[in-house]
Amino acid sequence: MRFAETDAMGVVHHSAYIVWFEAARVAWMEAIGLPYAEFAASGHHFSVTGLRGEYRAPARFGDVVRVTASLSQLRSRQVTFEYTVTHAETGQLLMTGATDHICVDLEGKMTRIPDVFVERIRSGIEKLAAGHP
Repeated sequence: MRFAETDAMGVVHHSAYIVWFEAARVAWMEAIGLPYAEFAASGHHFSVTGLRGEYRAPARFGDVVRVTASLSQLRSRQVTFEYTVTHAETGQLLMTGATDHICVDLEGKMTRIPDVFVERIRSGIEKLAAGHP
């Protein structure tokens, strides 16, 4: 991790985890075949409505971490992603977290996730589970 992501004690600052969660979420969408840029170009966004995290162990300057995301809930207007942060070399669990989102249009009004995207998300999850990107 970068020095800028740490605090005065050399421990990762809590705000860095939020950025890492977002990067993992965007990478997950890419992995299932629905790039976030495509979702946004359709006039939709997933607006964050909730954020939770539980620290298990500190990450420090110089550590290499792995952040993974998965979709734990898919509803007509809402999604929830869960995250794990592990030390890349030791596998030690450093943090778990989750973000809740609502689907909004370009004016920021809550709207249903278009059926075509719901189907692509479900199909992408099945492909990931089967080991087929």
